[in-house]
Order: sequence, then C-alpha cells, then structure tokens
Amino acid sequence: MLLEIDINYLNKHQITAHHFIILKLVNDGDLRRLRGYLLNTDSYGSLPEVCRTLHKLGLIVDPPSDPLALSTIKVSSKFRSTLSFVDDPFEEFYKAYPTKVLRPNGDYDYLRIDQKRSKKIYHNIIRMNIEKHQFILNCLKHEIKDKTARGQMSFFKRMPAWLTSESWKAYADLADSQVAIQDDNTASYGQDIE
Repeated sequence: MLLEIDINYLNKHQITAHHFIILKLVNDGDLRRLRGYLLNTDSYGSLPEVCRTLHKLGLIVDPPSDPLALSTIKVSSKFRSTLSFVDDPFEEFYKAYPTKVLRPNGDYDYLRIDQKRSKKIYHNIIRMNIEKHQFILNCLKHEIKDKTARGQMSFFKRMPAWLTSESWKAYADLADSQVAIQDDNTASYGQDIE
C-alpha cells in the first residue's frame, strides 16, 4: 500500500503521520494491515494514548475502552470529511478556470474546452486527494492573479493543455509560500524590509 501524506494537511489538523496512518487504515476497515503496522513500529502499546488524543481532536467517535480492541475504533465524520469530497472536485476547478481570453490576434479563445476529457485528466491527477485538489486550485488562482496583473491573460492555456502540461507546478512555490505565511506569522530571513 502506497500512501501519500501532505505535511500541510498534518499541520492543519494537528496530527502526526502516525496518527494519520492509524485513522486512514481504520477508515478503510483494513484492521489486519493496521495490526501489522502497529506491531512493526512497536506502537501497539501506545495505541490507547493515541486514541485519547484523536478523540480530543474529534477525529474518532468514542474514547478508547480498556482493553482496547482495534474493531472498537471508529473514525468520526469530521475525519471522513477531510478525506472526501461533498461534490465533484472537477466542478469546483471548472468554475474557477477562466472561460475565455482575448488572444493577441484579436480573436476570443474559449479555454474550458473538451470538458469530458479534462474531467478525466483532473481526476487522474488528484486521485480524490482533497489536499491536492485544494493545492491545484490555489496554484490556478495565483496564476490568474499573476497573469491578470501583468496583462498576460491572452497567453493562458486551454484547460486540457493546462492539465496535461501540469502548468500549476509553475506556481507551486508561490502557493506553498502562501500556505507557510498563513501558518507562521513570524518572518524568516529575507522577508523583512528594513
């Protein structure tokens, strides 16, 4: 099982990677793999304490019983909502994407073309990862803001080309730094103007 964990997600929800793995495996109902993970990491003994912490954060439903059985751990709807979407994520992306631009030759060009193909590409990219979806949306918003400010909207790519060329990666550093600034109000070296 390959599991990708976004550190921004962990910071936002105030949990560790260990907590996330436990919650994810319980949510998936994969108690055999959870038992193996806990035994391999020598963390089976600390599971009651971990469950108390997760209960205080509202990520599991009931406080741990004594003795603790893996089958009694139930994740809360709060945790499930951080992993899944209420609506189709492509629809949110589609609404945020610019509709049309005026090209340098004076013609209007529609950017939201080939919706069915774009939707398939988008779902393959995010793989139903809510954090990745939010990150791509953030990058898109930064690109729109940047190109609008510089008068470069006429060079915006059509949706399928934007997705297949992974154009959001050009604004990934800006989106990451924006998250870091929101998370940490202290200035790092080179951020203060004297």
